[in-house]
Amino acid sequence: MPELPEVETVVRAIRPRLSGRRIVDACFTVPRQLLPQTDRQIRRAIKGQHIRDVRRRGKYILVELQKGVLMIHLRMTGRLYVRPVGQPAHAHERAWFALEDGHELVFRDPRTLGTISYATPKTIDALVGKLGWEPLQNDVDLPTVREKLRTRRTPVKPLLLDQRLWAGIGNIYASEILWEARINPAKAAASLTRQETQRLMAAILDVLSRAVKKGGSTIRDFMGPDGKAGAYQKQFRVYERAGQPCLRCGSKVIRIVQAQRSTYYCRVCQKKR
Repeated sequence: MPELPEVETVVRAIRPRLSGRRIVDACFTVPRQLLPQTDRQIRRAIKGQHIRDVRRRGKYILVELQKGVLMIHLRMTGRLYVRPVGQPAHAHERAWFALEDGHELVFRDPRTLGTISYATPKTIDALVGKLGWEPLQNDVDLPTVREKLRTRRTPVKPLLLDQRLWAGIGNIYASEILWEARINPAKAAASLTRQETQRLMAAILDVLSRAVKKGGSTIRDFMGPDGKAGAYQKQFRVYERAGQPCLRCGSKVIRIVQAQRSTYYCRVCQKKR
């Protein structure tokens, strides 16, 4: 599933091509991707509205309109791109948003796991209001984070995937962040020292920022709006490197399973103290 760096890459690419444009029509071919709304409801709500901005909240892409927000979640294989109206369609395109300037925003999704919905100013908070801190904004202080973690006996790696804590972190970057911070993924979050928490906060910002600069990571399906793959996977320190030498100490990277997800780490650099 695209994580924060991939979603941020998409948002930064399509924002200048959408901001200020007016949506003149929309078409959907997979109604279940819109549930509980209908294609008619969403089409009527957004038709004729100008796009004020495009931003990210966690893993959601939010197309802010004059009234309300068009919310898109890419899930496993979703892609968004802008092209001139009338160009030949690609396989697996599921939704089209025609713009007044002769272009269209296209949503392509082979596995049809992505979602599209329309939220009013009154309902948007119920949908994204429970999401946690935005990692790239770096607007949370150390005492607040330590207080949040103080009672959490959950191992820190699965906890990083809880979108109510930091929004947007997924399985790939959680392993990379913990390697950067020299924290054992099985260590209880409540037992993190002040120094470890500081390192964790710094690693979250550093790893995700570097990944955004590289256009995210392409492991299998992710492609940016320009059709290019991400490049950060070439800089992975531990993810999918089981059996290979740690880039810091030379010991073998190992793989374990936590909460049914793969975790990669170095048992020497990331000792459980």
